[in-house]
Amino acid sequence: MDGQGYGDHLNSCREMSAFYLEIRMTESKARVAEILERVDLSEDDFIEGFPDLAKKVQELPDGPTLSG
Repeated sequence: MDGQGYGDHLNSCREMSAFYLEIRMTESKARVAEILERVDLSEDDFIEGFPDLAKKVQELPDGPTLSG
C-alpha cells in the first residue's frame, strides 16, 4: 500500500506504519474510531484498505476494559 486515498495523514510509509501499529495496540473499537477520525479515514475506507487489520478490530471489545 502506498497510502494514497487513506486520509491526509497517511501519506508516507512511516505514517502508515505508525497508524498500523497504533490500531494493533488499541484495546477497544471506540479507540479505533477515534484514531480513524483523527486521520480522516472513514470506516468503509478502513475496511477496504486494511481488511486484515479490520478483522482484528472486530475482535476488540466495544469500549475500554477495566483492569482489576
